[in-house]
Amino acid sequence: MKSLAGGVAAVLWATGLALGAAVAEPVLQGVNPLAGRAGTTYSVVIVGTGLAAMQRFSVEEAGVRVRLVKAGADRLVGEITLDPSVTPGEKRIRAVGPRGVTNAIAWHVVTEALVAEKPELVLAPGLVVNGSLAEPGEVDLYAVEAKAGEVLTFAVVAGGSGLDPVVTLLEPAADSWFSTKGWKRLAFNDEELFFPGLTTQARLTHVVQQAGRYRVQVSGFAGQGGAGASYFLRVRSGEGERRWRHPIARTDWNERSFVRQLGGDWLGTLHARGGARQSPLPPSQLSGTEAGEGVLVLPGILEGRLNRPAMAHTVRLHIERAMQLAIEIETPEATLPEFNPVVSVFDATGREVATNVHTKRNNNGLYMMKMIHAKTTFAIPAPGDYTVQVRDITTDHGRPEFFYRVLIRPQIPHVGRVEMPEDRLNLVAGKVRLVTLQLEREEDFRDPVMATMEGLPAGVTVVPGAENPLERPPLQNAGRIERYTPKTTQYFSFLLNVAEDAALSGMIEWPRVVVRPVKEQQLAAPILEKRFPMMVVKGLQ
Repeated sequence: MKSLAGGVAAVLWATGLALGAAVAEPVLQGVNPLAGRAGTTYSVVIVGTGLAAMQRFSVEEAGVRVRLVKAGADRLVGEITLDPSVTPGEKRIRAVGPRGVTNAIAWHVVTEALVAEKPELVLAPGLVVNGSLAEPGEVDLYAVEAKAGEVLTFAVVAGGSGLDPVVTLLEPAADSWFSTKGWKRLAFNDEELFFPGLTTQARLTHVVQQAGRYRVQVSGFAGQGGAGASYFLRVRSGEGERRWRHPIARTDWNERSFVRQLGGDWLGTLHARGGARQSPLPPSQLSGTEAGEGVLVLPGILEGRLNRPAMAHTVRLHIERAMQLAIEIETPEATLPEFNPVVSVFDATGREVATNVHTKRNNNGLYMMKMIHAKTTFAIPAPGDYTVQVRDITTDHGRPEFFYRVLIRPQIPHVGRVEMPEDRLNLVAGKVRLVTLQLEREEDFRDPVMATMEGLPAGVTVVPGAENPLERPPLQNAGRIERYTPKTTQYFSFLLNVAEDAALSGMIEWPRVVVRPVKEQQLAAPILEKRFPMMVVKGLQ
């Protein structure tokens, strides 16, 4: 039984079981205060549900220690101690008890001077304020003294998804029909740009025209407030960092993103995800020009900057035989939705044979919809000379930050994204738990894949397997969707059986999921090794 718990794998095994996850797990929702400085100790209140039996905290970084002081049904009182050497940034905290391990919440370490919110607090650059909106509809007001011509930036970071923060700058005003409290709105920010993948934190930069005292207001966009609506407000002189419009790159594999990096050994990584043991030669590189000079040799990277509106770069592409190709696009500086790169391939007659613009028909209004993608696969039916063009989706935009990198290469069958929905597992003694892993197959990858779960607690056995991917017929209104999405998705199932007499976990266990391609009847190097927290508990009510 011990060897089985250590990681047995099956390659093909279909299951019709529909087992639900354990219910009523303890959940953390927010922490107040939200930020602290290195070398200091803070008292914090963490709110959530099902917390009465929590016994201690777990922190996933050295130099941060959290002690549980008091536990209640919906809140925990703790004490956070930061070593002087702890690095600034986001820290992840979990609570642990006989009902299992909770989700992780974020707590922040800052380098600026730090104060708590209070009435008529006067802000200054280089200051961070810990605050909270304790009731729905609540607003917090602060004062700031500014000089004419001074540039100030106010950034609000919320503690959790329950608060969408808004920062507003107010200036003195005489009473009027529009303003009866002597203040009127001068500047406002909800988020710099609302778009999937971008932050919803508020950040306002303003150039002060007249010297004097102003007010800074922090509120919820829809009047949010409550026990978990904590935030910290950072005040800086000047415009500060402008990374708010750039999505955060995921730590796991995500090749269909405009912000993943195509340089380095990208081709070697793709080959390894297909089970190959040797890396190919690096791609050639060519700079795009408006004159269309140069010939791109496959595999090759074309890069350039669209400095002004209506600018387009073109290069020639010579194909010696019919082949399956892939286009991958990276925008490392400005990206969607500001920079929307369109890459098109034309044959000698000017006919477009490939593009990263996916056209489909809307089901309701029957109008055409277009989306641009970071990756496109297509077939070149005949050898010959082709032209590659790169431009923005409109002729209205162009800036030095519109830097692109386009990789054109033969297709490489490989394993794409692998996703495990659960961020932790609380297993109940005497019960069975089904965990599903989703795997995408890219560029007609057909080889077997083996997934194992290793390092399980004593008394926990696993039967893994994989369902055969379903080949569904394409939708009639979906356009050429096969060019822009993985052809097949496969699901691996781990059936975890916990013995009745399995020892209950006194601390968090950290098993791991390992995914390996199988090439020529041999296991290739792992493409995923992911650790996750797990506990065996008595039972959840």
